[in-house]
Order: sequence, then structure tokens, then C-alpha cells
Amino acid sequence: MKVALVQMTSVPDIQKNINHITECIVKAKSKKADIVLFPENCGYMGPGKMMKAHATSEKNHLVLKKAKDYAKKYSISVLLGSIAVLKTKNEKSKMVNRSYFINHMGEIIGKYDKIHMFDVMVSKKEIYRESDSYFPGERIVNVESNLGNFGLSICYDIRFPELYSKLVKRGVNIITIPSAFTVDTGKAHWEVLLRSRAIETSCWVLAPAQIGNHYGKRNTWGHSMIVDPWGRVLKVANNYTGIIYANIDVSLSQKIRSTWRS
Repeated sequence: MKVALVQMTSVPDIQKNINHITECIVKAKSKKADIVLFPENCGYMGPGKMMKAHATSEKNHLVLKKAKDYAKKYSISVLLGSIAVLKTKNEKSKMVNRSYFINHMGEIIGKYDKIHMFDVMVSKKEIYRESDSYFPGERIVNVESNLGNFGLSICYDIRFPELYSKLVKRGVNIITIPSAFTVDTGKAHWEVLLRSRAIETSCWVLAPAQIGNHYGKRNTWGHSMIVDPWGRVLKVANNYTGIIYANIDVSLSQKIRSTWRS
């Protein structure tokens, strides 16, 4: 299976982000990728009030609709790392941070709401309260597709290994961790956490990430990574926007898992 991970800089402009997403889907298909994965908040990144103002119901979400259309048109699976969605059409006090797995026929075959809220004080000047704007998810999600058994997660979830232990019990061999990591935590923890989750689970880890300045002082670390089940980094995108590719052998997950059980 050939995977394509998009590293991008989402901004407070939905149409600009949609244009970039669709261009990347087309490019990934031209490189014969079977699936293209986008980072957290790929559809829109802005201050909390602006996120709420631009969030819609799943049925009316422009980013989701366009991704489904392009997945079907180009016969490629798409993971929208996450988009902000209203839980119900009448619930506008908070959103959910939802990841979507769309198959090559343009069908949503899995969706996951971020469970662990990023309520963190990185420094006295950098404080995040995700729970002020989002409802936390309530269930773990795996997606059994023609490409493999995917365990879905989002960004801050990476710090909670028990989530991934539960996914392993469901037989997952690929874990997705689309993210928008802060620069300081990214420098210190991003790679070691990704490699740790891969080693602990004997799964492939696919982690597309946001990078650069999105608005005001909001910056992200980037360094999208493809990590194999042995914990080796196959590909990494450093300080640039673009797509990284790798051919992965899904069966390697079970081979390595069997090693530890022998």
C-alpha cells in the first residue's frame, strides 16, 4: 500500500484550505497513492470564536463534501485528520473535533471524535483550553478497510497509551495520529511519542501534521512522520508544506507482534 501524508498550513479561510486539500488529493493520486491523509484542523484553523462561527453540521460541511467528491472521482481513500463539526444542528455552544475516514468510493466508513482535550499551559503566555470549545469524544474507533485495520486518534490522544492498547485488541495494524502540535512540545516530544506508540503496539503510525503560522501567534511544529511497527522513522517532513510518501507492508505489523509473543 502506498500512503501519502500531507503537511499543510491551514488558515482562517475555508475555501483556501479546500483548494489545497483537493489539489493534494489529485497530486497523491497522480503518484499512485492508495490513501492520502490530512492533519488535524485541515479544514479551518482560527481563534476559538471563529472556529465556532464557521463550524456546521456534518451534512452541510463543505470540506467533508468536497473530500468525499474527490475521493470518489479519483478513486482514492482520504483521511480528513479532523474538522470542526456541530454535534447537532441545534447544539452551537460547543463543537466536536472529528476525524473522517472516506473510502475510494467516497463513502464515510469511519469517524472519530477526539477524546482527550488539549487543556494545557505550555507556558504562562501559551495556554490552551480545548474543552471550552469542544465536546470530548466518548468511544474509540477502528476502521476495517480494504487497505488495513486503522485505529483512529487525534493529536493530544498520543499522550494516552491506554487508548492504543484498546485499539490493538481490535486488531489494528495502522494507527493514524493527525496533529497540530505546538512548537515547544513538538521539539521535545513529537518524535519520541510517535515512535513509542509504534513500538508499544507493533503498528504502523501515520502522523500528518500542521506546520507554520496559521494566524496571530498560533504556530505548529510540523514534522509529519511515517513510522514502521519496529519504531523506525521511514519518512519525515521537516520545515515545509508538502506531501511525503511511502510504500508500507501492512503484514509487517503482525510479523513483529508475533515476535514479542513467541
